[in-house]
Amino acid sequence: MIRRLVWLGIGAVLGITGYRRVTRAAKSLLPSGDLLAPLGRRSAGSGPARQVPARTSARGGAGTAAFVRDVRAGMAEYMDRHRDI
Repeated sequence: MIRRLVWLGIGAVLGITGYRRVTRAAKSLLPSGDLLAPLGRRSAGSGPARQVPARTSARGGAGTAAFVRDVRAGMAEYMDRHRDI
């Protein structure tokens, strides 16, 4: 059982790092750097209404903060709907 968990962990780590490397390589090969542009789609937040935060980290800290705010708002909405249970 432990051996399976080790291989599962190794597979997850290799999968994530491989995905990130392939994505980074694909972005560097495209002239615009946008992976969705060749498909005729606009990426989320690429329009003029997007606000650029004053300070972001190299790993995308602004996206993480927005995600956390969204999760908290969703949990508050969920708790409001299921308060009587």
